Amino acid sequence: MKSRILEKGTQLFFRYGVKSVTMDAIAAELGISKKTIYQHFPDKDTMVLEVVESFVQQDEVKWTALDKQYPNVVEKMFKSFEMVKEMLVQMNPRLLFEIEKYFPKAFNVFRDYNEKGIHAHLITDFKKGIQFGYFRKDIDVELLARLRMAEVGLAFNPDFYPNNKLTLFETQIVFMDIFMRGILTEKGLTLYNSYQNNLQS
Repeated sequence: MKSRILEKGTQLFFRYGVKSVTMDAIAAELGISKKTIYQHFPDKDTMVLEVVESFVQQDEVKWTALDKQYPNVVEKMFKSFEMVKEMLVQMNPRLLFEIEKYFPKAFNVFRDYNEKGIHAHLITDFKKGIQFGYFRKDIDVELLARLRMAEVGLAFNPDFYPNNKLTLFETQIVFMDIFMRGILTEKGLTLYNSYQNNLQS
């Protein structure tokens, strides 16, 4: 039962944001009493924390799988976007903002994962891209990793572009395209362009 509650809570939080989704709403979606939820999660803070912890664990598994399946870093980048496309299309763009504002303990888990997990993965990918001639040799991989992480986070900031007509996924695609074109070599750009049309179709 706990896993069912966690799964449903995750779905609703991602779609509507954590602020507006109540324990009553989760119980109603599952057809159970709110008391049943509280037997597994003493409060909403605990549920949000476990949702974030579960997301982080699953994301790390996906990163590891992508590393093994796609040694070509340019192809891996596009495959990662294909993998999260449905989630980003449906995700409430205010989700991270609300977690940071109202659930700081959960946000700290996400932030630590960014700093220790995603950051390391990006540096590895940049170095590999340089090694195979896809990325420019003169890039500062540490700086670029932080810039890329900041770009991704910026798309979730509701104050950054309040009248944005693009979906979260479309916004991330624009950011990625601008970023990648700044670090690709001619060899890398040729490969990048060959994948780009498939992602947007």
